[in-house]
Amino acid sequence: MNFTQRYQPTRTWFNEFDRLFDRSAFNAPRETFHETENAWVLRIDLPGYAKEDIQLSLTDDILELTAETSPETAFGGKLVRRWKLGGDVDGANTNARLDNGVLELTLPKKPKAVPQPTNIEIQSSNN
Repeated sequence: MNFTQRYQPTRTWFNEFDRLFDRSAFNAPRETFHETENAWVLRIDLPGYAKEDIQLSLTDDILELTAETSPETAFGGKLVRRWKLGGDVDGANTNARLDNGVLELTLPKKPKAVPQPTNIEIQSSNN
């Protein structure tokens, strides 16, 4: 038996429309990233997530955020975001604070090495 599906031109349009609004760019939380003299500051809107729902890790130059709540909540589901940071971040002194659904990370910069001049001794030639 051969099954055929009737052509429905609007179905393709609706499928594309559904896919458009399912893309993660539209579902991603709002974030701001700015630099101060001594640190990088990242603010991420995470409404509906409690401190216990959020995990942060910094491996090499990759900062990873994982947040998960139950699907029954308005903002439910799992969120994973990664940022590639420069090598000037002091990961050991990074801190995070969650206040009214806004997660703020302060990523201190490593102190810049001050170049030390090296004296070079000049030897005389004995001809």
